[in-house]
Amino acid sequence: MPQSPTNGRYSSVAVALHWLVAIGIGYNLWQGLGFDSLEAAHPDRLRAAVDLHKSIGITVIGLVAMRVLWKIGHPAPAPLPGLKGWERGLSTGVHHTLYLLMAVVPLAGWLHDSAWKGAASHPMQLYGQIPWFRLPLFGALTDAGKDWWHDKLGAAHTLTAYVLIGLLVLHVAGALKHQFLDGQAQFRRMWFGK
Repeated sequence: MPQSPTNGRYSSVAVALHWLVAIGIGYNLWQGLGFDSLEAAHPDRLRAAVDLHKSIGITVIGLVAMRVLWKIGHPAPAPLPGLKGWERGLSTGVHHTLYLLMAVVPLAGWLHDSAWKGAASHPMQLYGQIPWFRLPLFGALTDAGKDWWHDKLGAAHTLTAYVLIGLLVLHVAGALKHQFLDGQAQFRRMWFGK
């Protein structure tokens, strides 16, 4: 098993994947929270916004998979010195749950979209260019069955997104605490450079 970096920093690949995933998730959470307002104010723009949301969600699934594979072969640097036991435990728990939700939230959205009874007449394209598939789990269901799954999976997508928001707040709060209250160089660990 490869050893953790000794300079206390994440690799450039890990940093790039971290920030790409963060941007994608941040944008999709912000956009998802605004869908109701957009539908009320500009219903003509909703379809394009939903299509972009789906494209970014699928992209995030791929980036998270790459990030997990990279992490397997390139362990994170050792934790910052001076962390209390509860801080390490909380950090580990938040990070593991973040990894889980970074996959579960967009996957629930993809399942939600795949169960949509209008899916057959509205082909999915990533960024309006790349034909993409829906998960073939709901094709044999009646419209009522598809509606049931669509509603349940939409609720799961929304609920897990709110849990993800809460964990992201904890993650950012922890980084800010270590940087500014504890005086540790937390930010440079997850940024480019030497």
